[in-house]
Amino acid sequence: MTSAPEGTEPTADRSGASLGAHSVVYLVGTALQGLGVLLVLPFATRVLGEIEFGRVATGLVIVQMVGTIAAAGLPQVVLREHHRGEDGPRVARALAGTMVLLAVGLGVVGLALALALSAAGHADLGQWVPLVVAAVALTTVVAGQTLMRARLKPWGFLALAVLATVGAQLAGLLAARGEPTSGRYLTAYAVVVVLTAVVALVVGRPLPPTVERERVRAGIRLAAPLLPQAAAMLGLLSGDVLLARLLVGESGAGRYQVALQLGNMPFVLSVALFNAWGPLVLSHPIGSRWAWTARTGTALTTVVAAGAAGVALLGPWLVAVMADPGFDHVSMVAALGVICTVSVSYMLYQGSSLAVLDAERTGRLAWAALAALAVVVLVALWLAPGAGATGGVVGVAIAKAVGYVVLMALTTWFARTHSPLRWPPRAAAVAVGGVALALVGAVLPLDGPAAWARVALALLVAVAAAALAPRIVSTLRG
Repeated sequence: MTSAPEGTEPTADRSGASLGAHSVVYLVGTALQGLGVLLVLPFATRVLGEIEFGRVATGLVIVQMVGTIAAAGLPQVVLREHHRGEDGPRVARALAGTMVLLAVGLGVVGLALALALSAAGHADLGQWVPLVVAAVALTTVVAGQTLMRARLKPWGFLALAVLATVGAQLAGLLAARGEPTSGRYLTAYAVVVVLTAVVALVVGRPLPPTVERERVRAGIRLAAPLLPQAAAMLGLLSGDVLLARLLVGESGAGRYQVALQLGNMPFVLSVALFNAWGPLVLSHPIGSRWAWTARTGTALTTVVAAGAAGVALLGPWLVAVMADPGFDHVSMVAALGVICTVSVSYMLYQGSSLAVLDAERTGRLAWAALAALAVVVLVALWLAPGAGATGGVVGVAIAKAVGYVVLMALTTWFARTHSPLRWPPRAAAVAVGGVALALVGAVLPLDGPAAWARVALALLVAVAAAALAPRIVSTLRG
């Protein structure tokens, strides 16, 4: 797998047109996905309360973690293999089938463990079974979404994303209205995710791995280092909720989850842009691939930086909508602003990770992610304990932001070492500017003259973004 088979280089550059069109669809789809969760959030916090909502938040994190382990790092390899030779799409489907089989196997192990713990009186099957089933189904959904991305079919990706998130969360909320418990919420959530998995199998049409034995084995070897990388990445994405629960209690975890959902809005934007951008990078003609990646990646980072600054500056009003006065708004606004900075680091990381993946140095991605996760844990353990509930929540947010900076720096270094990708200086300038404005939003007081300063800065960001928009659009089309 060190080189593409002869004749597999793309013969035409579709990137300019596809990036613009697909970015819009992925942006709308991922934004709807995030917006749907945010629409459910204020009702869920009020229906369940801090403690039950904290349990739901923890359960959903566990589902994502188990699903990531079951995926075994294969989604990135599916995208890469789809564009390698005439049989690439068939290989991609076989790798997606491997993902599904791994998920089912891990689900069987999980159910057996749940039964054993329940028999010993250490587990409640009413909570364990929905989590295990949802994890298996979510992995199947991810396999279908990966095939949709590889085929450049964003509408299929959109449908699966909305069903597995908005639909599942809404089902959980409706079920909890009759019985406001985390078990009832998670059971309804799992049912909808299972139904979405069935849809993913129908539209994705994965194949058994035996249809392309050699290529699947090669893909698994390439993906093997991505398994610890994927687990570490999920720890970076959602493990901070578990740290919040451990260090500041279930009530703090619920508060942190609200701040995380709001602070993740620019992160959702960066993921949406990457969903359109990543497959186009890997299918771009090799001669101009990395120059095009650096140019368009800088433009996309500018968009994400503006979004991060805007969300952080508007934090007090967003928190007021999402949580009632019983929640500690001061700590939530501060945590939200810090979390917003993660999206900027992540956008640059995503571009660098593509270069490292294409160079088949996936072990470097694993080391970077594991190092970043270790930093998150160490910084959280340093800042959160003894800081009180307010300081503890903010301390976990700072740990998350520092971890993503480490992830971005290491991956960019590896990309520079193993590939021709070179980020221009303006990419660093844009990133630093966006992070600085987001941190201003984290530390400004919530009322008095500072509130007007927030509004003024947010308007300034909006004006600057509007002024840069034509240039950004031109870059993405060029």
